[in-house]
Amino acid sequence: LQACNEITDTVAKVSDSNQELFAQGLANLVSGLFRAMGGDAMIGQSTINIMNGARHRVSSTCSGLFMLLFVIAISGFIELLPIATLTGVLFMVVISTFQWQTFQILRYGRLSDSGVILIVTLVAVFFNLAVAIAAGIAFSALVHAWDSGRCVEADIELKPMVVNGETCQVKYVHVKGSIFFGSARHFIALFNVADDPHTVIIDFKDAIIIDHSAVAAVQGITSRFAKAGKVVLLTNLPKKSTGRLHRTGDHLILGDQIRDETTFHDVVIVSNDDETNEGEDDTFQEEIELTPSHGVNDEHTLGNLAMFQVQDVDETLSDLERKQGNLSLHEAKKDS
Repeated sequence: LQACNEITDTVAKVSDSNQELFAQGLANLVSGLFRAMGGDAMIGQSTINIMNGARHRVSSTCSGLFMLLFVIAISGFIELLPIATLTGVLFMVVISTFQWQTFQILRYGRLSDSGVILIVTLVAVFFNLAVAIAAGIAFSALVHAWDSGRCVEADIELKPMVVNGETCQVKYVHVKGSIFFGSARHFIALFNVADDPHTVIIDFKDAIIIDHSAVAAVQGITSRFAKAGKVVLLTNLPKKSTGRLHRTGDHLILGDQIRDETTFHDVVIVSNDDETNEGEDDTFQEEIELTPSHGVNDEHTLGNLAMFQVQDVDETLSDLERKQGNLSLHEAKKDS
């Protein structure tokens, strides 16, 4: 199906691959009962069908039926065809199915990808295709393990935290990536027993423990810190990682190590500016509370303040007359 989609440049449709494999296995079983050779995906036959206009599953059924008919009934007519004709057909199939972009991958692609192509090609020539595919898968798996082993990262913070109700200096390690035999060494290098504080918290929110090498790395770090009188806590462990730790680790120790985020939190540090602002706000609040409510008959209203009070009008006018001369008082005219 994948070969058909590649040749016709069509989008792959949803199909049941288990059904396809079951049908092929059943057909090979029946062939074996009649001492016949089992078949495979028949990429060459599918290519010939598509090149001649086939677009549905009935084409492969017809191809099989005609093949059976040629072998049983009309084999004499097949013998009349020259071998060179069949050879030419096979060459056309090879030319149509070969990926010519492979040469660009060998020249400009990644070195590991080029190595896989060369290994599969050479092993298939000197042995067989099954061994070549196995060798290519093994080489690709090793390359993937090497790349994944270098992708373990961590965000490390040294900060005060409250752990079990006590404030202490903590090294908080947020691990990212897959921890297995290829990355265990990089994971262990994140810790230093001599220089790290008394409490170390390892956050596995974005990490996963895959194999026994990762479990041994976590247990080794815990053991070394415990001998130095220090504590290692584990948090946000995925369910699978927790199961792998419990299968080979000490349940009592893991019970004390694995913690929920509710058992610790960051210390909230209040700066001096915040304290001053809080003090000013409190003082202002007190002043507001001490200020009497406003009312018409309130003795502390603006008009009753001392700065707006005139004690003796005649004495004030005499002072003004001495300073500025004679003064005349008259009523202001109102505009109609």
